[in-house]
Amino acid sequence: MDYRNLYELFRDRVQAHQGNPVFFIRQAGVWEPITWESFAADVYAFGQALLRHGLTPGKSVCLLMKNVPQWPVGDVGTILAGGVGVGLYPTNSAEQCRYIIDHSEAEFVVVDTAGQLKKILSVRQELFRVKSIICLDEAAAEAHEGVVSFTRFLQDGRESAADFHQELIAKAEQANLDDTAIMVYTSGTTGLPKGACLSHRYILRSAESLEQTIPVTESDRSFSYLPYCHVAERISGLYNRLNAASPAYFVDDLTRLWDYMLEVKPTVFGSLPRFLEKIHARVLADVENLPAEEKAVFNQVLQTGRTISLLRQNNEPVPEDIQASYDRLAPPVIQKVKDYFGGEIRITTSGGAPLPREIAEFFDALGVPLLQAYGLTENICVAFNRPDKYRFGTVGPAMPGCAIQIAEDGEIMVRSEMMFSGYFKQPAETAEVLRDGWLYTGDLGELDADGFLKITGRKKELIVTSTGKKVPPALLENLLREHHLISQAMAYGDNKSYITALITLNQLETESFAKRNGIAFETFADLTKTPEIRSLVQTIVTGVNERVSSTEAIKKFVILEHDFTVEADEITPTMKVKRKVVAEKYHEVLEGMYV
Repeated sequence: MDYRNLYELFRDRVQAHQGNPVFFIRQAGVWEPITWESFAADVYAFGQALLRHGLTPGKSVCLLMKNVPQWPVGDVGTILAGGVGVGLYPTNSAEQCRYIIDHSEAEFVVVDTAGQLKKILSVRQELFRVKSIICLDEAAAEAHEGVVSFTRFLQDGRESAADFHQELIAKAEQANLDDTAIMVYTSGTTGLPKGACLSHRYILRSAESLEQTIPVTESDRSFSYLPYCHVAERISGLYNRLNAASPAYFVDDLTRLWDYMLEVKPTVFGSLPRFLEKIHARVLADVENLPAEEKAVFNQVLQTGRTISLLRQNNEPVPEDIQASYDRLAPPVIQKVKDYFGGEIRITTSGGAPLPREIAEFFDALGVPLLQAYGLTENICVAFNRPDKYRFGTVGPAMPGCAIQIAEDGEIMVRSEMMFSGYFKQPAETAEVLRDGWLYTGDLGELDADGFLKITGRKKELIVTSTGKKVPPALLENLLREHHLISQAMAYGDNKSYITALITLNQLETESFAKRNGIAFETFADLTKTPEIRSLVQTIVTGVNERVSSTEAIKKFVILEHDFTVEADEITPTMKVKRKVVAEKYHEVLEGMYV
């Protein structure tokens, strides 16, 4: 990919795919296409409007929206105009938004709803650099002085094309590979979030690596519903799809994602483990209602599929009789499982959190491999399991263009052309992670003999017990979450004589398990306290303890009545536990396990 900047990629894709859809939106119950020409016209109009309204070169435009077509219009338009696109999580509080808008030196803020506009207006007096607030909700925009509607803003750009179009193209053409195109703010499990500067080179090389790893084409169908403000969806979703000219369907209502799966019939589906756990629970519940003969066939296919999967992961031959039995019985079972994804799925990926091993093995045995990957804001393309090269319990081998090494203390080190340029206005923090051409990820890991990477913990989150033993809590937590009933876990024990844990359960999965096994309950809170669930979790914990040293073993645990939530500030939008917050909130519960 010899492009000098993102504009050249964008320009070529628009020219090559005229008349083809780049996005689909749902209107009046119908999926309506947005063509490349229409998308490009809006991108140019947005960029021209930014120039007309005084965007300073290199300054930021913040986007506070759910996934809608205006999000990529704003992001690409900002980049073409010489600005920097910055995403804000829709779940961010007003204070969190204020910090990022101010820290990123944003001059424009784009919001989608009246609620998000209210959030920004509540801190407007502290946003000294902001020149305009743009709102998709026209009524809300008209109701507030100093706010312009997105439609009006685009019209400003179109009306000023004669004055600003050539300037826009000149700025777009002059961008260099190492110029910052976007900034992605880390989710901030500890301290304030940092703005990672991602260059044109970072985005282009990442798209190239993804193209070689899990190629998608213009004939593929996929959803856009994971937040664009997160680096994974921004790169592997938005820019990877634009590179591949692969259309995305915008999910306007997450509660209808299941229905939309059946309508759109995606061929490529990227997800968080939570949604895959829900499908797993639904499959198991439906299997329980099958006639005895069909249920027996399903279980036989599942068992045989697990055997074949394990052999393949270990690069061992599959005996002919086992393969023949699977080939004879599996096709109708595989199709039924694929029907839960719409029926035409060919690639399914999982990221953002550890995928429970039982879920991965289940779907792989039934013909729908779930490919887990590893990356971070500072280098999104690090490791990825491939359809023809995967190993459960790992995040796959290194991606094309990326080198991985393990430091003496176990820290994962990465070197590639896909590394970030540094943290905005934080040179000391940048120097801490970029050393001698390597990115020090802060994650602990292991490489096996075949080059598959396994994540074992976080370097800075080590628990130091009163005996001086250093325990990586993420190792224990990930092992616990390998079971599909466990949603979240937080290991605890700094300066203590043994390790304890807070555990939360997946409500849908646990309730489904209870119904299948005749466990009576009225509320989910009641269910978490039943002897049967307590015993099951104890079995899971015991299994984890058998895989670690005695000093790392979890001696006691508490099952909480509810899951951790973003709204309670217990986890980040990417589902990472905020240890300090949780430790303070559940201090009495945790300390009670040491009495």
